[in-house]
Amino acid sequence: MMSRGVMKASTSVPVRRANAASTSRAARVVTAAAAEEKDIYPEWGASPYAGNWVDIPWYNWAKDKSEEEIATLAGQEVLHGRWAMLGVAGAWSAEQGTGIPWFQAGAICTPADCTAVNSIFPGQVLALAPEGSGYPSFTNVFFWTLILMGLAEFYRGGVIPPAFKEYAVGDVHPGGRFDPLGLSTKLDLEKMKVAEIKHGRLAMFSWGGYMAQAFATNDISDGKLPHEVSGAVGPYANWLAHVSDPLGNNIWTQ
Repeated sequence: MMSRGVMKASTSVPVRRANAASTSRAARVVTAAAAEEKDIYPEWGASPYAGNWVDIPWYNWAKDKSEEEIATLAGQEVLHGRWAMLGVAGAWSAEQGTGIPWFQAGAICTPADCTAVNSIFPGQVLALAPEGSGYPSFTNVFFWTLILMGLAEFYRGGVIPPAFKEYAVGDVHPGGRFDPLGLSTKLDLEKMKVAEIKHGRLAMFSWGGYMAQAFATNDISDGKLPHEVSGAVGPYANWLAHVSDPLGNNIWTQ
């Protein structure tokens, strides 16, 4: 009986050691994976591409959400980030080129008169339409924008079949003709995805700053909104004022 007990105990020791060794190896693999993910996305918060939603910046974000819902929301964040990057760069460069802040840009193309768009672009050599022709027309601009943007959104959302075979509904990285420079094969695609969402999040935050700036640095004391203020300044004008006198022109002195 004793020999059996000793034998059973002696055989259980290697098993425990083997289990401990395998657990240790698994822990090292998880740690290595976590370290790699930490290197690629060091900021607080989870990458939409990591598949680990435990560290999302707000409590219980992923609770009761399916994998499909999470993937959809992650894709929507990428799209919002892309629009924000376009908007931030567009608002800045348009004001730099034309002197018109983004929140007053709509005033140059109204139903009454849209011809100001004809020759407003920096460095423009040829007009968009002959002088005195009445074009560009607000109606044309409105309906072509509606049609082209509507088609793009219908394709993207699966309301109508995609126009391009490589595109699948919900895929925010389709590649193919949507990657004309072939960057997905020349660069580390996973790192570039994370870099994109990081830039997108920064751009969304920046657009919030653009909106706050419109109210903070223009005189709206008489109840006017920024787009109604004569001589209103936008982010580019504010940046010029700040770099010329950082101590005199900043968020605390306005």
